[in-house]
Amino acid sequence: MSYQLIRLSAGFEMRVDIPGRLILVDSVSTGQGVDIALVRNGTPAPYIPGRQAGFRLVEDFGGVLLRSALDCEVGIFLSINDVQLGGTAGGEVVIPTGVAVTNDLAHSIPVTLTSSSNTTPIPVSLASIRVNNTPAQPIPVSFAGTVSPVLGVVTVDNTNAEAIPMLQKPGEVFEVHVNNAVPLPVSVNNTDAQAVFVQPKATAVFMVDDKKRTLIVDAAPVAVGLAATAISSDAAYKRLVIRNDSALAVIALGGAGVTMANAVFVLEPGDVFIENDAPGAAWFGLADVAGGIVQIQGLK
Repeated sequence: MSYQLIRLSAGFEMRVDIPGRLILVDSVSTGQGVDIALVRNGTPAPYIPGRQAGFRLVEDFGGVLLRSALDCEVGIFLSINDVQLGGTAGGEVVIPTGVAVTNDLAHSIPVTLTSSSNTTPIPVSLASIRVNNTPAQPIPVSFAGTVSPVLGVVTVDNTNAEAIPMLQKPGEVFEVHVNNAVPLPVSVNNTDAQAVFVQPKATAVFMVDDKKRTLIVDAAPVAVGLAATAISSDAAYKRLVIRNDSALAVIALGGAGVTMANAVFVLEPGDVFIENDAPGAAWFGLADVAGGIVQIQGLK
């Protein structure tokens, strides 16, 4: 058995004229490996490219040729008999084509990042990180110091049943912007059973400003017959007053499909209806007999 430690210059061929029937690569100092060709009867066979440490070949030969694309050092056994190498502590295994690890959700792969110093962070750079967990398996995230804002658009996709709690710092102003435009009004949509708590600052005065209506619009009377007739649709109205000015007819009020049978608001002659919730909606009316009249007054 012969052990050779050979220094190869990039692009140059090295010939070792030692016969045998086993080649075992012990070490290669570059990640690209070394090209090996057998010599039989003075004629070299085609090169086997990129061999790394641990490469083993049993074949009769009269010598070997070695070459490398980079300057490197190669340790190689040439022997007639078998040679076995044991692993060394901390030994590095290099697989040029990469290692594929396949597992399922029940077999997790723990990963620990360490550094030479406890204060030196380990950078992790991945094009895409996907964490697949359930609502019962939250992922804790801890930040120390100041966290820089996220540039661009942050999208939070949740359902109505998955509320996102928000805590605002004292003195901060909460604004909603779209594409860096001016702030938009914030709307809180809740029901009577879902109260929204408001806590004013100390010494602050909390006021509800009910804006007074300053313009009265006396619209022309509208004749109402046996079919639904449009009587008012001014979106600027803040309050709508309707009076049945008929002598005998009963007037039904509602939407475009209102009838005497489905009407909720029914006015006898002389009755007055005041609408504050939807005064600017499209209101229709019809009478139970021909010749109905309604008077319209709007407040803006």
